[in-house]
Amino acid sequence: MCGALTIVMVLGAVARSVALPIPLVLGTVSFPLPLPLLLPLLPVCLILHGQSRGDLEAEKVAVRPVVARDAVTMAALVALACLVSAVEAWSGRTTGIAMARDFAGYLGLALLLRRVGGPGAANVAVVLFPFACASFGMRSSGHPRVWAWPFHGPGSVVAAVVAAVLLVGGLVVARRDPLVKRWGDEESDGL
Repeated sequence: MCGALTIVMVLGAVARSVALPIPLVLGTVSFPLPLPLLLPLLPVCLILHGQSRGDLEAEKVAVRPVVARDAVTMAALVALACLVSAVEAWSGRTTGIAMARDFAGYLGLALLLRRVGGPGAANVAVVLFPFACASFGMRSSGHPRVWAWPFHGPGSVVAAVVAAVLLVGGLVVARRDPLVKRWGDEESDGL
């Protein structure tokens, strides 16, 4: 996974001028969607796919802390993305900073959506999110709305905060075991 993430980050820095034309629903005819905005989705989808492969009942009784290890792994991958982006920024390419931010934000969004709709729906929704941002999140002036954080520049504090909130929220939600009964969830014993 580390190798795939590093390759994606390097590809984004190299292909920063490649863009896909996306039609806008509100505003002008089309908007160029830069490829580096889409590349961080690949490792996010791989992480989501890998998380949904295990037997939840077996993982629930496993001796090793599966949920904690998943959270540490995801945090380490975000740290790796930040490290690669720092090396790219040192060499004069700022695309990596936005890609690391987007990776963290997409991962957090995917984890939140996974809790609501399951891994399949989360994968589809997180992949469609940048296209929704391109279609609905751009003002007629060409500037992105606040919720369209992937389209903000690499130095945008607002986008970094939104991505960080999504990541922390996703990690917190992912830490909660969906198979553990909580207070108030008890079934009646018929007594």
